[in-house]
Amino acid sequence: MIKRQTTINRIFKLSGIGLHTGRTVTLEFLPRREFGIAFVFGGSLIPARYDMVADTRLSTQIAAEGASVATIEHLMAAFYYSGITNCLVYIDGPEVPIMDGSAWEFYHEMWRAGVYEFPEAGVYLKVLRPVEATLKDAWVRVKPLNTLDITMTIEFRPPVGKQRKRVMDVENAVSIINSRTFVLHEEIEAIRKAGLAKGGSLDNAVVIGGESIVNPHGLRYKQELVNHKILDLIGDLYTCGYRMLGKVEAHKTGHHLNNLLLREIFSDPENYAIY
Repeated sequence: MIKRQTTINRIFKLSGIGLHTGRTVTLEFLPRREFGIAFVFGGSLIPARYDMVADTRLSTQIAAEGASVATIEHLMAAFYYSGITNCLVYIDGPEVPIMDGSAWEFYHEMWRAGVYEFPEAGVYLKVLRPVEATLKDAWVRVKPLNTLDITMTIEFRPPVGKQRKRVMDVENAVSIINSRTFVLHEEIEAIRKAGLAKGGSLDNAVVIGGESIVNPHGLRYKQELVNHKILDLIGDLYTCGYRMLGKVEAHKTGHHLNNLLLREIFSDPENYAIY
């Protein structure tokens, strides 16, 4: 259990292709004394916080000082699982690279860099009252609990169907971190017409065909798709700036609803406590 603020123990770099831009992007990770995760792009400092979220179409994008960085959710989940609270990420493009579609490569490099602990606490956000965000038949809610307990339900056409999974804090961490983003085959054309997924391929996403998974090697885990939705949720929740303590239940949620939940939590100081 993380008790104090932390940062990475050494500088490291990673490069890859942006899922939506198709551009090669390099990230440089630097230790940070100040609290929180922040990106630096084009000379602008962009805190990785819920109130900096500017767009949630198919990814979480943050913006500040006239600059923006998209697709931060997998990297944020890697920070969460690595126990990193403070870090500066210098990026030379407008989107975090997709890597293999999961958070594994980010997490692995953070593990190799190691963790440095500061004396200061104040890393947890404890939910004190039930809070909910809904949109049509999708919803995400959180109730008071002394740990992070997530139950995720997804529902898509066959062969995915309805899937449900519950995880406690960093339980099943490897299978969550290593689960890839996914897309229905019939949605790809519309996504690309919208100018997105220019860097998408079978190397960085699971494609769901009419009757089966298109990727030659199939799924990494039987529940890889619901696993990835949990990964996205954890990454989005970490933009609250803290490690959340609460019982989270999510049904067909996405980046937009995840952000709405955080905005609802912070709309009233009686909803939470920091320690």
